[in-house]
Amino acid sequence: MRSEHYIGGRWSSAGDGTFNSVLDPYNGEVVARIPHAAAAQMDQAIAAAHGARAELAALPAEERADRLERLAEAIAERHEDLAQLIRREAGKPIAYARTEVSRGITTVKLAAAEARRLKDEVIDVDYDAGKGRTAIVRRIPVGPVAAITPFNFPLNLVLHKLAPALAMGCPVVLKPAPQAPLTALALAELIDTLDLPPGSFNVVVCGNEVAERLVTDARMAMLSFTGSDKVGWKLKSISGKKKVALELGGNAAVIVDEGSDLSATAKSVAYGAYLYAGQICISTQRIYAVDAVFEAFRERLVEEVDKVVSGDPAKDDVVNGPLIDDHHFARIGTWVSEAQEAGAEVLCGGRPLDAAHRLYAPTLLTGTDP
Repeated sequence: MRSEHYIGGRWSSAGDGTFNSVLDPYNGEVVARIPHAAAAQMDQAIAAAHGARAELAALPAEERADRLERLAEAIAERHEDLAQLIRREAGKPIAYARTEVSRGITTVKLAAAEARRLKDEVIDVDYDAGKGRTAIVRRIPVGPVAAITPFNFPLNLVLHKLAPALAMGCPVVLKPAPQAPLTALALAELIDTLDLPPGSFNVVVCGNEVAERLVTDARMAMLSFTGSDKVGWKLKSISGKKKVALELGGNAAVIVDEGSDLSATAKSVAYGAYLYAGQICISTQRIYAVDAVFEAFRERLVEEVDKVVSGDPAKDDVVNGPLIDDHHFARIGTWVSEAQEAGAEVLCGGRPLDAAHRLYAPTLLTGTDP
């Protein structure tokens, strides 16, 4: 398990003299300590990506597809190791962590297939001034991509940015979430075996101030960010003329009406709300049931919520595992208290299950302010 930055095809332990401690969210153990990158390391990564752009773009599409297929195979060979690493650093229940690795493999395979389809087009423009002429449309790599990812999908959300970029021939500088950077570094180990131009993929573990250099530097042609709306919009505002792709937080709702299968819906909602302690942007957060089925659905949903298994994410049957850190754990309690003070009723949970392990009971409220 690497605990260094990956810059320009080399591993670096340089930093600002401080360290980022990666903690197991369930037991609080230190999984790894990684140097916090200083501005110099980020500048090196940006320069490496900028320097790799021409060589990577010139790599034939077939060769880029081949590298991605090899990456998918390498991830598959380390499937369980990666799942366990995700479980340890992100606190993700192991069954769901295994699913993430499988989805990551699919992501890379899809990118490989797209690399082979990225062809030029010849278009007939035989009208008006274009009579007797044809146009050629070429796809040109946009250039180096600045990628910033959250803790909750430390493999697949990295691959959502990296795999399409490599398919097109764009280098990437990744700033992973400080709570869960180890999976990205494990991915860098696999990338290191693919014979790509040095600088094609760079991983820099750093604080927000250093990360802003990545966003503002004009050598980076695109920003791809997944995280909170507050941070995402701020980064967009300072990104200059870059292309920007933002995937921000959600407030996913479910509507239950007379035509709904109440039992099946209750099971689906309970799983969708409390899997991974709800730390997924599409986790169910709001439920609207029409009057005709409200009481019946509430009864079924309470039954299903009571069945949700909470505990050690290393156990195969656990659905509701730990919150990622103490801040997020405390925030849940604050939200529940605020809702109760405003008149909401707690139907399930509403309390910590095990504060030492950051486990909060699956909680269902009614009478909240929509």
